[in-house]
Amino acid sequence: MKRIKKINFLSTFILFIGLVLSILLNPLYSQEMNRQNQNLVFCFVGDTGSVTEVQSVVAKSLSNSDCNFVWHTGDIIYPSGISSSEDPRLRTNFLDPFKEVFNKKIPFILTLGNHDYKQHPAAYLKVAQSNPLIIHPNNYFTKSYGGVCFFALDTTVFDKLYLFHKRKVQINWLISKMDSLKKDCKLSISVGHHPLFSSGDRKKGTPQLVKFLNKYVFGVVDLYISGHNHVLADEGERDGTVQLISGTGSLPGGSSKNKLKGRFNKEIPGYLRISLHVKNQEIIAEYQFIASKSKQILWSNSKKGEGIRK
Repeated sequence: MKRIKKINFLSTFILFIGLVLSILLNPLYSQEMNRQNQNLVFCFVGDTGSVTEVQSVVAKSLSNSDCNFVWHTGDIIYPSGISSSEDPRLRTNFLDPFKEVFNKKIPFILTLGNHDYKQHPAAYLKVAQSNPLIIHPNNYFTKSYGGVCFFALDTTVFDKLYLFHKRKVQINWLISKMDSLKKDCKLSISVGHHPLFSSGDRKKGTPQLVKFLNKYVFGVVDLYISGHNHVLADEGERDGTVQLISGTGSLPGGSSKNKLKGRFNKEIPGYLRISLHVKNQEIIAEYQFIASKSKQILWSNSKKGEGIRK
């Protein structure tokens, strides 16, 4: 009987210590998340590949923004990407137009689009290796900042039938990375070039792309950010995943002709801005669509992080 009482006392004592530690450490954890994410602003721009007046306006607005990182959602160089890291189009269509962004030491994170695949997509890997301000370690990769995890996806291999042989390795990689990051990920964001659906003129992706996004992105992560459609758009939630589109970097067009309720879809030159905040040990993404010319906030909303759900 005495032995049972000792065991019960020990169990109660262990639970008590665990509770005390949880109370003491949770504020510290929240403070650490705040420290790592404070003033962290990610901006997303896409489909900038043509040298136009719009491209110039968008590039200037990004150089004067508070972005800590600029993330390209794809179609970096029209019409056919680059043939090598020495291709002159790299300078004329990307490096020179965004020179002021680079001069301010703002890193560019790259996601490839379907036009970037038309010649030699691996050339972008060499470009990143020779420029410390360009982040592109692979055609798909992860980045983590505090409790925020990003999954950069190569959606073109799912959009194009002739690239089917590249799909399985990316899916296996994604499953493995999500498993390894699930414990520490409080807010999850996937970035790819192609959206799942749209209220504009490109209604939905190809069947094989839809299958991939429905299974491994929607219902799994908190935010999915893409380009491809030349609009700025908040298409709302599907299965708990908010879809945002930023693709007005040089050739805006194709917005919805209908009045949308609870959604946003406009063909205005600009970019998507996301800032991160911690509240009650949860990470919240506050997002805004910014018009480059007027600097006006066109649309704003927020998404509370739930991490990786599958």
